[in-house]
Amino acid sequence: MFFALTVILSNSADPDPLQDYCLPTQAQQHQCKSSPSPSDFVSRVLGNAPNFQPPQTWNASLLSSANFPALNTMGLSIARAHLGVGGTVPLHYHPRASELIYIAEGEVEAGFVDSNNVLFAQTLQPGDVMILPKGMLHYQYNPGSSRATVLASFDSQSPGIVLPGPGVFGSGIRDEVIASSLGGLDHATLEAVKAKFKPRS
Repeated sequence: MFFALTVILSNSADPDPLQDYCLPTQAQQHQCKSSPSPSDFVSRVLGNAPNFQPPQTWNASLLSSANFPALNTMGLSIARAHLGVGGTVPLHYHPRASELIYIAEGEVEAGFVDSNNVLFAQTLQPGDVMILPKGMLHYQYNPGSSRATVLASFDSQSPGIVLPGPGVFGSGIRDEVIASSLGGLDHATLEAVKAKFKPRS
């Protein structure tokens, strides 16, 4: 039984690398570069990411193995988010990673809901750090009077993101299933909400 539990836990995160690093080649994604250069281990994606412009209330840039190949096999990724006054990073969860957030500037309310539907929310100040456990629905909100900046690290090279709104209302799930899942939502309300998540052509 202990062995079975160990196997389950060992498969619950990114696997440990079998070599110092493995930067995929452009020709063969499953092969490693034979002679990488120092610049291969540097990215300026987060530093060059544009700040948001009104009327946007938030934006985020994610650095993962998809846009920084040096993260391949490292089990890490990082993001930077800006939140305008009243800006909200909407409810979402990461199926493959826990998230550690650091408040670089401003004031941020962050919270997550556990599997017992208990909300753990806290208003954070610059320098504060909060952990958002893997698979838990969470958000960030700027209740302050100035812009906020959040740095987030993940224990996966590809944390993934699931947004409940598009997942429920924009995926084609039967109306009857959605209505039943949300306590008997009436048809008119359901159609109005679904219209907000239809893909734009």
